[in-house]
Amino acid sequence: MKLYIITGIILLAGCKKYLEEEPKKQASIQTVTQLEALVDNAPIFYEEADITSVYSTDDNEITKDLYKKNPGAFTIDNMQYYVFSVDGLVGAAADALWNAEFKKIFTANLILANIENVTGDQAVRARVKADAYFIRAYSYWVLVNHYCAPYLEANMNSMGLPIKNTIDYTGSLKRATLKETYDFILADIAEAKKTAYDDVDPRRAWRVSQKAISAFMSRYYLFTGDYDKSIEEANKALATTTAKLVDYKTLIPGRSITYANPAVTLNYNELNDWVAAKFLYWSEFYYTRYIYNGSQWFIPSAALLASYDQANDLRYKNLMIPNGGRRFSVVEPATYRYTMFSDGRNAPSGPTVAEVLLNKAEALARKNEAGAAMDAVNILRLKRMSTYIALAATDKNDAIKKVLEERRREMPFVMRWYDIRRFSVNDHPADDIAVTRDFFNVSITGIDVNTPKTYTLDSKRYLLPLNGVEIDASKGQLTQNPY
Repeated sequence: MKLYIITGIILLAGCKKYLEEEPKKQASIQTVTQLEALVDNAPIFYEEADITSVYSTDDNEITKDLYKKNPGAFTIDNMQYYVFSVDGLVGAAADALWNAEFKKIFTANLILANIENVTGDQAVRARVKADAYFIRAYSYWVLVNHYCAPYLEANMNSMGLPIKNTIDYTGSLKRATLKETYDFILADIAEAKKTAYDDVDPRRAWRVSQKAISAFMSRYYLFTGDYDKSIEEANKALATTTAKLVDYKTLIPGRSITYANPAVTLNYNELNDWVAAKFLYWSEFYYTRYIYNGSQWFIPSAALLASYDQANDLRYKNLMIPNGGRRFSVVEPATYRYTMFSDGRNAPSGPTVAEVLLNKAEALARKNEAGAAMDAVNILRLKRMSTYIALAATDKNDAIKKVLEERRREMPFVMRWYDIRRFSVNDHPADDIAVTRDFFNVSITGIDVNTPKTYTLDSKRYLLPLNGVEIDASKGQLTQNPY
């Protein structure tokens, strides 16, 4: 039942109200304009409440010294993700990512359930229908890359996700297989491809287009190991005349913030000041999606910071803020903060021109086309460096290494969790990533700073546990991942 709690047209305040009000609300949907308004309610769709990507990878680091001196800066719920807890997530009051993505899925299903029965322009109807299919496919892709085993032939019979393709609240919550889940995603993509819109609408980048689908599929095929198709789709997406790389040399200073005792001034660039009215229209997007970090503090690890050319890389200079912990009253130790948009709340996770170039580069590198891989990477670097320094690779392994390093620098936090999972099951052991934490003992109720403990992310924990509230509400239909 909790899979289908949504706001707006069909706000549910418990099962009783749902049963009483749903037929009435369904009857109120009369026009395609009403359904289009659901798609254009962008805040429902563009945010991903992905605490895992913020806290559970080697891009993040909370040292013992940082925590011990500033325990109030961290919630116990977020620290469960930091130490890869299972019990802490099962026992949490709710799972924000699971609920939010199924909310999007339900909204898509609501649109599809009504799209043929409403009045209105046929072209608008076709467009909204394609949007709904893409919304559903995208949310399933996010969910399958968090709660299910990584994509691998040997895993295809393992547990996937509940397939919800109707608004029937009594429908089964039994988990399909991983293969059935991926087949469902591809079937929705096939329907979304019927859109008549070829390129990104700069006024509404959250609407689907052929270029957005190709950008997404360049990601999909990279993750499933079909490098030829990933390159093919990347090339289609890169033919866009709307989405374009931003030259970071053109970024201007934003508001500076000064603190006392001791005195320090934090210098941000203009992007930090952007609110939704601006960042929804980030020109690099094929499709608008963001990881939302309510704590506003992406804490870059020492390894992530060291990966940049700190003298020339404008991503480091503009987005990695020295002493950024002062934003949260952290004086000691001086701690960096990664901030992109809206004072560190939002980081782009939807397909961008930068990502598509990196998808293409990685696929080429894995196909042993090192020179072409570097060409793709260097198109991006030209827009990211104060003094342009082209990358070159000596062979296939060197090309893969350099592309993946660039990928980490370009998309810290937002893609690292996905990459850790897929690297663990591909045929290139050199890209495997080990994540360990030298921290304190963390329980469901608190953190014992007198008991040091080392945590290691293992393959079983590549799958997020399903929240216990969801399992209980399913009355035995949802099955927990094995740990």
